Amino acid sequence: MDSQTPDTQRWRRVHPLSPLARFWFAILIALFAVGRNFIEDIFEGKTDAESLRNNVVDFLTSLNILAWLGLTLLIVVVLGGMFLNWWFTRFTVTADSVRVRQGWLFRTDKQARLDRVQSIEIFQPFMARLVGLAELRFDVADSGDAALHLQYLRKKDAEALREQLLGRRNAIRAEESASTSLGAEANSARSAGADQDSDSGRHAAGRPQDGSEVKPHPESETSDMNEAPLASVGPGRAIVSTLLGGTGLWFLVVLCGSLAFGLFLPEVGGFVFVPAILSLVGGVWSSVNTGANFTLTRTRDGFRMRYGLTSTRTRTLPLGRIQAVGIDQPLLWRIPGWFRVRINSAGLGTSSSEEQHRTLLPVGTGQDLMNILPHVVETSEEGGVDGYRLRSALEGSGPENGFVVAPRRSRWLDPFNYRRNGYATTPDLLLLRGGWLRRRLSVVPHERTQSVALESGPLLRRLGLATARLDSVGGEVSTKVEHLATEDVREMIREQAARAAFARRISADTTPGTPTAPRTDTSLTPSEDSATS
Repeated sequence: MDSQTPDTQRWRRVHPLSPLARFWFAILIALFAVGRNFIEDIFEGKTDAESLRNNVVDFLTSLNILAWLGLTLLIVVVLGGMFLNWWFTRFTVTADSVRVRQGWLFRTDKQARLDRVQSIEIFQPFMARLVGLAELRFDVADSGDAALHLQYLRKKDAEALREQLLGRRNAIRAEESASTSLGAEANSARSAGADQDSDSGRHAAGRPQDGSEVKPHPESETSDMNEAPLASVGPGRAIVSTLLGGTGLWFLVVLCGSLAFGLFLPEVGGFVFVPAILSLVGGVWSSVNTGANFTLTRTRDGFRMRYGLTSTRTRTLPLGRIQAVGIDQPLLWRIPGWFRVRINSAGLGTSSSEEQHRTLLPVGTGQDLMNILPHVVETSEEGGVDGYRLRSALEGSGPENGFVVAPRRSRWLDPFNYRRNGYATTPDLLLLRGGWLRRRLSVVPHERTQSVALESGPLLRRLGLATARLDSVGGEVSTKVEHLATEDVREMIREQAARAAFARRISADTTPGTPTAPRTDTSLTPSEDSATS
C-alpha cells in the first residue's frame, strides 16, 4: 500500500490550547516566583483582600518605564514562544503511517508506521483534562526513544482518530495476511499443476473472483464487545493497597525514622530524611494515581485499560504479544485477599517501559483473578491450567499440584522459602513459583520460551543446587527458580527443550498459509539445534 507523497499530504495543527497543557506547570512556577511575597502574606494571614489590592496597586505604580518594558517583553516572549510551539506542531495521516513535525529552530520529524503500531494510548494529564484535551501515544515495536506522541487534541477528536488509525492498521494487517495466504495457495496450486485452484484460493483468502478487494470494517475490528468490565479498582482500594504494599511500608519506616531524628538530632534528620520522604511521597502518589479508577475490559483488539485519578490514560494491550503472566501477593495483601497481575509483552517501546504499562491488574480480588485468567492463560481443557489450580499453586507449598520443589538441603540458603521454590508443567504451560513474604507465580507458554540456563556458583555446587533461568522478553514477571537440585534443573532443561520445540512446531503448523505437517511425534528429545537446550 503506497503512502502519499509529502506534497499531497494534508497537514493539520494540534489544538490551540496545547501549549497551555504542555507548559502549565512552568507558568505556575513563574507566577509563584513573581508573587511569592503576596502568596506568603495571604497564607500567614498578614493581609486581607483590601490590603492585597492596595499592595498590588502600589507595586504596579512603583514600576518605572524600564520595568514596564521588561515585563511587557517577558509576556510577549512567553506568549510568542507558546504560539510558535503551536504553529510549528503539525501532523498528518497517510494511508500507512502517522507523521508529526515539531520545532522552529530545532525541527523534528517523527513517523510511525501503522503496521508496526502495537497500541495507541489516550493520555490526559491534569491540565489537559481540565481543558478537555488528550494526547495520543503510539506504542511502536522497537521504537526506542523515538516513540511518537501527538500533543494535544480535543478528547473526542483523539478518540475518533485513534479508532480510525486502529481500523487502518487492522486493514493493512488483514491485507498482508490475505496476500500471504494467497501466495502460499498459489504456489501450492502451481506445484500441483492446477491453475484453476489459484482462483479458488483468492476467493478463500477473502477476495472475490472478479478481482475486487473486500475491505474490512474498521469499526467492527476496534469496537468493544459490549461486555462488562472484567475488573475495576476504586480509589479506596488503590490507597489501602499502596499503604499495605512495599511502597507504603517503606514510607512509614522513613517517616518514623525522620521523626525520631527530628526529636534527637534535628540538624541531621532534616538533611537526611526529608529528600527520602519527598521521593517516597512521589512513589505513593504515582501508585495511587495508577491504580485508582482502573477498569479492564476485553475488546476485539485485546485488553482495554483505563486508569488515573488526576490524569487519565486509556490504552489497549494486544493479547498475541503476551509472553508471560505473573501473579504476586504481598504479605499484607493476604488479609483482604488481593492479587496483582503483571505481564511480559513483546514489542513494547521505551515509552511503555514503566511498570504500569506492564501491569494487567494493579490490585484485585480472587474473583477478578478468575475473570481475567481465562483470557490470558490456556484452560485445563486446552492443555493449560484453570484459575483455581493457579491460585492454589500460588498459595501452596511443597510438591502439591505436581510441583518439583527445592530439596531440604537448600534450607540453609532459604530457611523459610525453600518449600515454595519449584516448578510444574502442563502440556502447554510452565509454572514457576517462589517467594515467601511476597508470593509469586509465573506462567510461561512453552512456545514463548527462548532458552533455559543453569546457574550455579561455588556454594550452590557444593550443596548440589542450581538455579534455573528462562530467557524471554524483558518485563516485571520473574522467570527464575532458585536453589533446586542440580539433577532436577538438568531434567527441566531437557524436558523444556522438547516441549518448547514441539509447541513452536504445532504453532507453525496451525499458522494460516503454512502447509500442514503430521503431529504424531509427541515424544521429542532435545536436539543440537533446539533453541532451549
